[in-house]
This record gives sequence, C-alpha cells and structure tokens, in this order.
Amino acid sequence: MNKTQISFNGLSTQEWAKNSRSVWNDVSSPRSKNALKHGATFPKKLSDRIIALYSSKNDYVLDPFLGIGTTAKSALELKRNMIGFELSSEFYSMASQDLKESYSLFSNEFTNCTILQGDCLELIETLQDDSISLTFTSPPYADLIHKVIDDRTKRHKKSAFVVDNNATTKIYSNHEKDFGNMDFQSYINAVKSLMLKIFAKTKPKGYNIWVVKDYRDTKNKIPYVDLHSHIARAGEEAGFKYHDLIIWDQNERRRLVLLGYPSVFYVNQNHSFIVVLRKS
Repeated sequence: MNKTQISFNGLSTQEWAKNSRSVWNDVSSPRSKNALKHGATFPKKLSDRIIALYSSKNDYVLDPFLGIGTTAKSALELKRNMIGFELSSEFYSMASQDLKESYSLFSNEFTNCTILQGDCLELIETLQDDSISLTFTSPPYADLIHKVIDDRTKRHKKSAFVVDNNATTKIYSNHEKDFGNMDFQSYINAVKSLMLKIFAKTKPKGYNIWVVKDYRDTKNKIPYVDLHSHIARAGEEAGFKYHDLIIWDQNERRRLVLLGYPSVFYVNQNHSFIVVLRKS
C-alpha cells in the first residue's frame, strides 16, 4: 500500500489543484482605513494565499517593503515566523500598532514577529544566510508615484480613474533611499542589489515572490514599461530561477476609463503580475 504523501505546504490534493489557476480574480477586497492612507497596498486575501501556497508552518517569511503590515498579519495567522522592514516611520507605526493585537491573537510559542524601521538594503544584512523560506513583497515603482501625483493634480484630478476608482496615491517618504524616489535606472540597480541579498538569505528551494504592475510613462513618452520583466530579470541575475508567473485580475474592482481617445487606443491595465522566483 502506498503511503499518503504530505505536501510541503500542508495542502490537500484538492486545495493544490484549486489554487493552480494562472489567473486569480478572487483575491481583491475592500481596503481598510490604513490601506487607504498608504494608497498602494495589496489585499490580505492575496498574502494569505501566497503564504499558504509557498511556505509551511514555522517557516520564516520576509517582506522588505512591509508597508502597513499586511504580509505580517497573514504570516502570523498562518503560524509562520515573520520578518519585515519598513523605511517610512508613518507606515512602520501603523504596522506596529496593528500587529500588537494580531500577535496576541495568532502567535504561539513557535512563531516570532520582528519588524524593523530602516533601509531594507542595510537591515537584510542582519539575517542569517539560508534562513528565509519565502520573501513576499510589493515594491515601489521607482519615481512613478511622483509622475502619477503630478498628472492627477494638474490634469486629471476629476477624471473617472481618480473619482470612480478611488485612487489615493501618495508619496511614501522624502528619504533618498526610498525606492519610490529613484529614477528608473537607479531603481533597477537597487532592486538588483536587494535581489542578491535576498538570494543569500533564502533557503535552498525557497521562494521569492514580488507583486508588481506594469505601467506607462507618458511624461517621458514611453508607452509601456514592463516592470514585471525587469523584476524577474533582476532575480535571475541574482541566481533565482524564474519559476512561475500569475496574473492578478483586478477588473471587477476598477472601472474602465477611456484612454487615448480618439487618436490612439490603449487598454486599461487592470491587472498585476505575481512574479514567482525560486532558489534551486
């Protein structure tokens, strides 16, 4: 008689198959007050799924761009150990306050939660090599946020995108080490440096997963910036294997906006990419 195999993440064969769709349209959710203050968070349903799929209980999960702490809350609920870094003192305070309650509810003697304020490129050096099972994060998109805010305040402040889609984008900080304040080439160089450090800290067979969205840089007349490809390439150059690509379909949460009419046709970018890298 064959012994029943147990998956590394503890999921059943039914759960394994159910979650193997390459397009996800069921992880969006209304944003909390803290999420609205941040303006660019992913829903907890998304971090719940990623952590459940790509790690096991008591593993260490890392988020180098912690924001308001969504990844940490998911990790604690799922009995994972958590390490998070956040540069912004405002968002660090939000995450700390929120996690105090979560830690008392979901922690046990085997789980730890450590979040630190500061530059992720420096703080990651404090971790042991080969200690992280899963990195899950959503990074800033270079200085795009500055261009978006300028566009919305000067030209499109009453557009359907801002009004109907409840767009609340804001600058994260004025820190020179903030990835969101860098020009694109400086940003990519910083991402490459971080990828190298994450690779060193990741266990063999561990995962490194980034949620990113491609965008347009109309100010510099660049019709399409395939950010997810740049992120994946930076990971590969650091030593990771490009393991998978998942599309997060957000059409149900965002109204379609008329773009380029009547001279040039553009599609609405109502989806994000989940870039799955693995250390083999």
